[in-house]
Amino acid sequence: MSAPAPRPSPPSPSPEPADRHRLRGTLGAGSIVFMVVAAAAPLTVVAGTMPLGLAAGNGAAFPMTFVLCAVVLLLFAVGFCAMSRHVPGAGAFYAYVARGLGAAPGLGSAFLALVTYTAVQAAVYGYLGATVDALVQHHGGPALPWYLYAAVALVVAGVLGYRHIELSGRVLGTLLVAEVAIVLVFDAVVAATGGLGSGRSTALFVPSQFLSGSLGIAIMFAIASFIGFEATAVFRDEARDPERTIPRATYLALVLIGAFYTLSSWPSSPPGATTAPWPARPRTPGT
Repeated sequence: MSAPAPRPSPPSPSPEPADRHRLRGTLGAGSIVFMVVAAAAPLTVVAGTMPLGLAAGNGAAFPMTFVLCAVVLLLFAVGFCAMSRHVPGAGAFYAYVARGLGAAPGLGSAFLALVTYTAVQAAVYGYLGATVDALVQHHGGPALPWYLYAAVALVVAGVLGYRHIELSGRVLGTLLVAEVAIVLVFDAVVAATGGLGSGRSTALFVPSQFLSGSLGIAIMFAIASFIGFEATAVFRDEARDPERTIPRATYLALVLIGAFYTLSSWPSSPPGATTAPWPARPRTPGT
């Protein structure tokens, strides 16, 4: 009597691909640079940060501070881009800190970045709502609570974030071109009309002028103007060729941001190589 044939085992389920839920995209270096530069908010830097750096920093030599910060960050970017080839995750600093120092420091850096960027976003939406409300009222519009405008902006950002990344890239690219155009027109008008006086300041080319004033404050404002350049690594999964696209986008973003800020702050610098950041304002009696 022959032994019964063994019952066939049920087919094992095919393993789920590990990257099933990973983001996909075909972003090139240009699209990533647009999003990174847009996150740096050039118009906000020119309207808000530059006057503070000129007034409280090293004065007319403040444009050269952008050059210094760009060079330092380019040196940092060499190691940053080299690490991106060995840590193929889209977690940016979290992935690097976790790989190099362990899970606990990695989670700590992630929560620190989460709290920090959340605070920045809250401040940005509040500032946007108040600014739009003031603009609407200035042109005869109704006086509405600032948080209504902030909520509309939040909804628009949420819809763009939910949709495909390439749509966000196109929208940000269009807005960035308009933003840069506004700044360039302002620079051209200031340069053509003489703005703060006759002639262009040469203080940025004089080392003693660059080191004068409060250099630390100038560096603080200048380095803050490059915020978000490291976000190129976040788009790794959505890049067309991450091994080449991420380094190119990082270097290109730093060079463009540094050159743009340097050239935009130069026409607004007080003419003449003086150590005083701004001409002294005459004091009125009783002040």
